[in-house]
Amino acid sequence: MSLLVLLIACQTAEEEVQKHENTEMEVKHQDSQPKNAALKGSHPKSKEHIPNPPFPKNGSGHQSGGHQGPPSFKAKPTFQWSSEPAENPKNIILVSLDTLQAQRMEIYGGRAQTPNLKEFSRSAILFQKAISHFPETALSHWSMMTGVLPEVHGNVPANGGSIYTGPTLAEIAKSQGYATAGFIGGVTMTDQSSGFSRGFDVYDDKFPFKIEDMSRDGNEVTEKATQWIQKQRQPYFAFVHYFDAHFPYTPTENLYDPDYKGAIDGSDAVLRPYRDGAKTPSARDLEHVLALYDAEITELDAKIAPILRLADENTIVVVTSDHGESFSHEYYFNHRAGLWDEITHVPLLISHSKEAKIFQQVGLIDLLPTVLDLAGLPKDERMQGVSKVALLEGEGTGREYVYSITDPWMKNPQFAVRSNQFKWIQSMQGDLFYALGQDPYETASFKSVPKEFQPKQKQYMDVIAAMKEWQVEPPQKRKISDEECKKLMLLGYTTCEKP
Repeated sequence: MSLLVLLIACQTAEEEVQKHENTEMEVKHQDSQPKNAALKGSHPKSKEHIPNPPFPKNGSGHQSGGHQGPPSFKAKPTFQWSSEPAENPKNIILVSLDTLQAQRMEIYGGRAQTPNLKEFSRSAILFQKAISHFPETALSHWSMMTGVLPEVHGNVPANGGSIYTGPTLAEIAKSQGYATAGFIGGVTMTDQSSGFSRGFDVYDDKFPFKIEDMSRDGNEVTEKATQWIQKQRQPYFAFVHYFDAHFPYTPTENLYDPDYKGAIDGSDAVLRPYRDGAKTPSARDLEHVLALYDAEITELDAKIAPILRLADENTIVVVTSDHGESFSHEYYFNHRAGLWDEITHVPLLISHSKEAKIFQQVGLIDLLPTVLDLAGLPKDERMQGVSKVALLEGEGTGREYVYSITDPWMKNPQFAVRSNQFKWIQSMQGDLFYALGQDPYETASFKSVPKEFQPKQKQYMDVIAAMKEWQVEPPQKRKISDEECKKLMLLGYTTCEKP
């Protein structure tokens, strides 16, 4: 989680938010990983966990999205159409299940039962190999919503929004006369955190939360979304974001490990040392935490059921995730500092008139142009993603290579390129190269990177550089007061320096 997201959480968790006139200070990221980072076999230091804060003991929280924190940033969109709209375009509902690892789900061969998604998949396109480009919430959503790679959007947490001027799905839909609304389940997607409200008539991101969770229950998200949808008398686009599977892992019922007698639960207070790399869970304790995560997935499946039932001949429902979660590679209960498949392999289902499974690899940047073609809305020529509608007819190809990165504005960033059969993860600490066909869980790295992969990082950098003309200069980095900075320093998340 970004430091500015945490700042907002700190501000909204207090009973009374006071105004300060102190000298403003610039937020400086701490190193997200220790020198012996994950690629050397040890756990990256997590800055995503939420510690026990020095706030009132009642744990009550104010609504997120308030006015006390630093403002978000909105670039003015431009449009460069590459296709024409259909006469009768369809409604679109995009469901994002934050932090959902595809491999754990029943519909992808995992244990977590998802009966509603299983039923939904019988009239849907299920992509077996959908790959996320970024293991954090805001930038991954910006990428899927615009069809361009995450780095094109700039440092969203620091800037308060994207610097890319190409349109989002909300802005495309709105330009074609759609009603647009977003319903947000976690603080990382509030407008104040991400600037994500571009193009939305309604952006429902205000909800009470506790500092140890910082989410809105999925049942409430579903209720808000369905109430708005039922009122629409024109084409609409609804973005429905759920945070229920995100850490902490606190399902209402222990469905998959009822006989566990150990001391581990899914709370931040207990799992924080493991997330930080100070402890390594035993095999039995790890099995239990996975069971809690799986139970959250099953409970989330029930919460989204009313949304899934809205799919019909006039309404496309898309279900996906921004990234998964890590439970191995000595990197536990986190995601932002890893690019293994358990973090980057995400679910992707799109409602359709017939059941279909696509085994070719796609990236999340391919989601938007595919959905626009299915809905009958125009595409923007700057999209780096490519429509995969042809795959439904047994034609076309998947994405030969998918690029993924960790936060490039932090120390020791990682870069990955994935083909259907192989994967290279590169960082300052060294290279990992996996043969996915033989080693799908990425347990044994080759000692060298084949020649065909070696130019890929340079090619990626060229792709990013080519988008520069459609970026605006970022605003001055957001500032916080001395008082708020002191709070963050007490929590161990940041250092503050005068700009």
